[in-house]
Parts: sequence; structure tokens; C-alpha cells
Amino acid sequence: MSKKKSGHIAIPFLATLFIGLIIIGGGAMILMKYLNREEPLTEAPGKDVRTVTEEDDHTVLLMLSTPAQECKSTFMLMRSMPKEKKLLFIGIPSNTIAIVDGKQQSLEGAFNEDGKGAKAAKFVESVFDIPVERYMTFDSDAFKRVCDMTGCVSSFPVDVQFGGFKGDGSRHNLSSDQIETYATYSMFPGGESERAFKAAVLMQYMVNGADARAVADHLETNFDQIINNTGVFTNITRSDYNDVKYAIKYMFECKAEYSLTLTNVYQLNGKISGKDFIINGSQIEELKKNYFSQEN
Repeated sequence: MSKKKSGHIAIPFLATLFIGLIIIGGGAMILMKYLNREEPLTEAPGKDVRTVTEEDDHTVLLMLSTPAQECKSTFMLMRSMPKEKKLLFIGIPSNTIAIVDGKQQSLEGAFNEDGKGAKAAKFVESVFDIPVERYMTFDSDAFKRVCDMTGCVSSFPVDVQFGGFKGDGSRHNLSSDQIETYATYSMFPGGESERAFKAAVLMQYMVNGADARAVADHLETNFDQIINNTGVFTNITRSDYNDVKYAIKYMFECKAEYSLTLTNVYQLNGKISGKDFIINGSQIEELKKNYFSQEN
């Protein structure tokens, strides 16, 4: 079962481990599938020849929980597609409701049942009909450490008023404290659905703005720091990481070499029923077809 871990995450695992729920969240994961490996060549002992395939695609649910700030948790599904050199962030509104195990509940309610992530992952798995086998929950301190590790966010269009920002869409560099404040901001005009989407956009800026070469070169160290942080709760293990680290490194090395855009965001649509959000069923089918076909 899951156990408490500490540390930061390596960027996709950072992010792909949340990389960063931001989380926030910042998502879920059928996480890891084994890489295809060939035996080391005799002439070059110790060097593996590996091929990155669709089998390396994985999903992680990233969560940011800051109860001391009296705000709702942030939930983000992160889909990593190393062969395509893409990370997809899907912000899921905390007030999303669905029938799970015969009863209606919300994503926030499911999370609060254990406060760790397993119940929330089961909820997301049920709603999206995709495997969500891995999850990672960050507290405030752990989340901010991850933000500092990635270099925070540069030139972000801040569209809400807080901490001296005018909220006019002008671009600013955000510190880890400011990133957390924005990701947990409770007064977006569009409510929780807008907050979830904006948190995903924030993650996009964080990952795309990071030094891809440094991420690839320090993947191992960053993962150890994240996984050993007392403010992180996850069921991701060192074995899980070993299964996918080559593919993640490949993804970031390619970005560093070709200056590719690594992350995209997907905005969920649905209807509001009172204070609750119901995801459009046809959109879920579209999402599965376009990004999760390997898992169905």
C-alpha cells in the first residue's frame, strides 16, 4: 500500500510527479510500464540501448492540500507521453461530483476520506474510466520546495488581484509563495472550474520554463529529494521511478536540444448544478480517445 515519502519530484515526475501539483496540481497515473530493453553490447558494458514507446506513457494524480489556509485542495491529472515528448495537465475542479460505489460524492469529499490521495485517485479513475494507479499529495511546504527546484514561473500573465498584482493580465515572475497563492485562489470569476484550469496553465508555464537540460541531468537527485520529503504522500516507489526514468530523461533531453514545447493543458467543460460541477461525458470520451488510448 502507499507510504509516506518526502522530497521533491523530478520535473515531469515532478510534475509527473507533480512534477508539481501544483499541483498543484497538480494529477494521476497508470503509472508505470516497463521499458523495452536490449542487453548491453559487449563492446560497451554498462550501457543499455533502450527504445521509448507508447508503453512508457503514464498518468499521475497530483494534489495540493493546504488546510491551514482554509482553501480547497487542488487536483491535477498529469499525463506523460515521452515518445511524443509531451506532458498534458488536466485541472479537475474540486467540486466535481459523480456516482462512485453507488453513492454521489465530490472529488474533494473523496480526498477528505483519507487525506492522502488513494480515495481521490479512485474517484478520478471511476469518473474518467482510465487507470489512475499512482498519486502524489503535497502539503504547502513541499509544494513550494518543488516550485523552487524548478525555478518557479517566469513571465506569467497574472489575471487576479493578490499580493500587489493588479490582475490586469500583465506578465510577472512568480515566487513559490505566489504560485501557491494563485493556484489556491478562491475568487476566480468562473469558480472552481476556472481555478482548476488556471492551475494547469500555471504548471504549463513552470515546466516549459524550466531548464530542460538541467532537469535531465539531475533527474535522479531531484526524485530522491522529492520522494523523501515529509510533506509528500505518495504510492510511487523507487521501482516505479526506475521503470520510467529513461523515458522521462529522453523527453527532457529532446526539449533541451530542439527547444520543443513540452506541456499542454486540457480544459474540462461541464455544467454547474448548485455548487457542484459535472463533467461533460462526451468530453471524457474525447479525452480518452486522444490521450489515453494505450490504457483502454
